[in-house]
Amino acid sequence: MTDSSHFYKLLICAIGIYASFFTWALVQEPLSTRIWPESNEQFQFPNIIAICQASIAMVVGYIYLSIRKTDYNVVALMRDHYKSLMMISFTQSTSTPLATYSLGQVDYLTYMLAKSCKMIPVLLVHLLLYRTPIEKQKKIVAILVSLGVTIFTIGGSNKKGKSSGKNNSSYYGFILLAASLFMDGLTNATQDTMLKTVNSKKEVKNEKEETSSEKSSKKITGPHLMFSLNFCIILWNAVYLLLIDRKQVDRAASILKLDPEIFCYLALYAVCGAIGQCFIFYTLESFGSLQLIMITVTRKMISMLLSIIIFGKSVSLVQWSGIIIVFSGITWEATNKRKASAQKVSVTDDKKNE
Repeated sequence: MTDSSHFYKLLICAIGIYASFFTWALVQEPLSTRIWPESNEQFQFPNIIAICQASIAMVVGYIYLSIRKTDYNVVALMRDHYKSLMMISFTQSTSTPLATYSLGQVDYLTYMLAKSCKMIPVLLVHLLLYRTPIEKQKKIVAILVSLGVTIFTIGGSNKKGKSSGKNNSSYYGFILLAASLFMDGLTNATQDTMLKTVNSKKEVKNEKEETSSEKSSKKITGPHLMFSLNFCIILWNAVYLLLIDRKQVDRAASILKLDPEIFCYLALYAVCGAIGQCFIFYTLESFGSLQLIMITVTRKMISMLLSIIIFGKSVSLVQWSGIIIVFSGITWEATNKRKASAQKVSVTDDKKNE
């Protein structure tokens, strides 16, 4: 992949993720916070919403997989890698509820700062659990981006004043938040490792090893993960509703009966999420988990920059310093990649001339 095509593909992925996040958030807010007129209640049923979104995403993932025309069907994939898929879907399903519950124990600034440092747990899981060799440059960029987004968040919160959230945080809240971040790190690092490890295994000559090599050499793509993980997420949520919280189904059904308009919001929310997942899994497959997290954690900052350009909103000096740190890190990485690419071309040309 050339430097320019790499850049444009990453740019398209980033725009797709930002656009889907924006539309998804616009639908999410009224869906979960509005008091619906007939039932006079909020539609706060996370497992029902998760099943609806995963169902649409699974169908879109299957269509996406059909377009890619791969020989490795999803039934074979789930049979071969069911343990990894069940683990990833479990960590993915538990991360958001843990973060939501932590908000009852920690202030919103702490929550936002923790989410801003999402790249760090991904990096730690890669290094400590999977022993993934990561370039020093990528480690520094991850730290710079996390630091920049943290400074940007602190700068924004200081402008709003202290009245916007709680000031007391409990150890229990920090434990929940840390667990959520660990689950995020485990989800992204395991997906990344699964795509890279399985797809990089070479065939062996030995007949005994050849059989197992056939299984492991089959290429896993983003659409494979999109379909199978959403299928597993449906299973986990269905088990939870069946064994732990059966009343959630009855309460959701009664509100939907009284306010059928919610169906439209649910459908739109699920479709936006599914489209966003197409970009997310393509980014994960093509560029890895650290690039993906870099795009998602800088989303708020990019939104603020667009607001400055379009609506003329003000940004504090502290926030500008955070923006400079983030873009310095990203620019430094891009410059180093360009230099490395130029060196490779130079070495190739020298070999041809010999």
